[in-house]
Amino acid sequence: MRELIQQIFTTYGFNRKWQDDCIEFYSAVTEDKTSFFLIDYIDATGEGITDSSLLTMLKQLEKDYIGENLNGEGVKRKIQELFIDNANIAAQIDKNTSAIYPIKLESLNNLDRYRNLIYAVEESPHYFRRFILPYTDNQVIELKKIISDYQNKNIVNVLSEIANQEDAYYELAGHRNLDNAYELVIRLFSKIPFLQYNFVAQQKPMAVEKRIESEMGSELFKYHTLICNSCVDIDEYVKASNLPEDDAAIEAEMKKRLEKRLEKRG
Repeated sequence: MRELIQQIFTTYGFNRKWQDDCIEFYSAVTEDKTSFFLIDYIDATGEGITDSSLLTMLKQLEKDYIGENLNGEGVKRKIQELFIDNANIAAQIDKNTSAIYPIKLESLNNLDRYRNLIYAVEESPHYFRRFILPYTDNQVIELKKIISDYQNKNIVNVLSEIANQEDAYYELAGHRNLDNAYELVIRLFSKIPFLQYNFVAQQKPMAVEKRIESEMGSELFKYHTLICNSCVDIDEYVKASNLPEDDAAIEAEMKKRLEKRLEKRG
């Protein structure tokens, strides 16, 4: 999962400025925008994980950020030191920092029991915005395999193409947890604020009737139109054949066409 996160952040111009065990800090500084992200990777696959123990894991970053029990030498202080030569940027850290918590679960069936807890953590007003991103190893393995098949494509374009799969969308809508790459991609788009979905336009399939009509010759299409309009006037069919109107000329034209067909067969 860490590799996927790194690819996405790098694509959007973020630099990993600091790392400590399971926590990473990314920054993107441009003329019109300054953004900071803390990534706190949490492994909740062990036996005996409860709501209470998971909540403790999720709250640990906040404690580490302010330096609780660390004599003030917390994550925030370390981040500020990265910008010691730029006080203006350092002053924006609290205002422009968000935290993403990729949580590895043994099974997404456990996710339902954590929904209220996740909501409460994401709605916390303290220090930074929070985005919780549950996933399984199976999802990551499947997604990385798909991405590896399109090494010449931008990762955001690959993710967008996966998200554009209509059948997978309806399958996910009917089953809350699919534990596949599609579900993980949808979560990535919803939990990484700057990750933008690139709409993949698909040509609307041509109706079967229209496809048949497009492959008809001009003369056959005229017959087809007359039949579809329930035409019973034989003169209209004669006109569609481009035959002359007098009997002698018609007979001569038909003989000529018959001879051409016989020559082709011969």
